[in-house]
Amino acid sequence: MEDIDELKKKIAGEIVLSNNPGETIKKWRQLFKISQGELSRKLNISSSVTSDYESGRRKSPGTKIIDRIVNEIINIDMRKGGKVIEEFLALYKTPDFKTFILAMKEFEKPVKIKDFLREINGEPCYKFDDTDIYGYSLIDSERAIINFPPLELSRVSSLINRHCLIFTNLQRGRSPLVAIRLTNLKPGLIVLHGIKKVDETALRIAKLENLPVAISYVSTEDRLIKLSENINNKF
Repeated sequence: MEDIDELKKKIAGEIVLSNNPGETIKKWRQLFKISQGELSRKLNISSSVTSDYESGRRKSPGTKIIDRIVNEIINIDMRKGGKVIEEFLALYKTPDFKTFILAMKEFEKPVKIKDFLREINGEPCYKFDDTDIYGYSLIDSERAIINFPPLELSRVSSLINRHCLIFTNLQRGRSPLVAIRLTNLKPGLIVLHGIKKVDETALRIAKLENLPVAISYVSTEDRLIKLSENINNKF
């Protein structure tokens, strides 16, 4: 229960500190795969009230209402078996993550792929849909392949499906795509950094698996981290 309480505090804290609390509530509701109607019923309020909060048409909810919203999001998932909760706890408790995750951030609200790529000087490797992403992880690809078994990565698959995975320390860009295919993951976006052109095998995998892949031409890893961290302030 302590771990779940910490997750609740994390979510509530992010909403309270957000520049757009309604959008952040919407993001977490969608991450937990809960409809507006379902959440509204559990909160005993109309769907229009929930919609007004999320859209910003209604004044930002106070901390008591935010606590109620967060508690219901968690309770709904627990009644469904707690799958999303388990994935979040697995993500944050996996010690190997620290050995290869250079930076990790969740956005206060969804960001379109094209907007994200524009901020990190990124270009798509082929044409794909401009969908939403909810955050990113910047990964040292060489250390990740050595230290993180596919089974562990698959435990957080539905979270990764809505996030961008940015891979640095690359030679050709092939190894991340091969690893992702082996785990059957479907990241919201894959960004390769440190190469000028994507490997042909990697591109074939991306197209075959319908994986959105882009290259970031930012000059350095540090610059890429800084640009990514500032995205919350832009949208």
